Amino acid sequence: MSKLLFLCSLMIISWVNLYCQDKKNINIVDISLSSVSDTANKNYFTVFINVNIKVGWHLNSNKPLDEYMTPTSVKSKDRSGIKILKIEYPPEIIAKLQFSDSELSLYEGMVTIKVILKADDAFLKSKKKAKFELEYQSCNSQTCLFPVQRVLSVNL
Repeated sequence: MSKLLFLCSLMIISWVNLYCQDKKNINIVDISLSSVSDTANKNYFTVFINVNIKVGWHLNSNKPLDEYMTPTSVKSKDRSGIKILKIEYPPEIIAKLQFSDSELSLYEGMVTIKVILKADDAFLKSKKKAKFELEYQSCNSQTCLFPVQRVLSVNL
């Protein structure tokens, strides 16, 4: 009986820890989106994903130097109607932190990811919002939280 009680207690503590990490991650990063249409071609758009990272925290860049770190990445959540042509990630900061023996490739402060895309006529006529998934991992100088995938949407 005591083993069962111990296991249940351990599961509850683990769940609370995961739940709190999830809530903590949301408060570390503020995200806003905007889109601008190409004046020469109505089917082409540039979407700006503005990421404001709380002071004392950072995100791994899109090309982390350590294979165990989760890169910041953007992908389309739309199955049809939208094609990403190019993603421009911001310049990274190379830094050495307390928890790592090697240098890391990071984003800090306010960064913008630029997504250039093409939407077909049917998608534009539907007036649906373009959906993206932003994946990132928040870290401070001592630890990293679990990676997060946030679904974002913007009017084109």
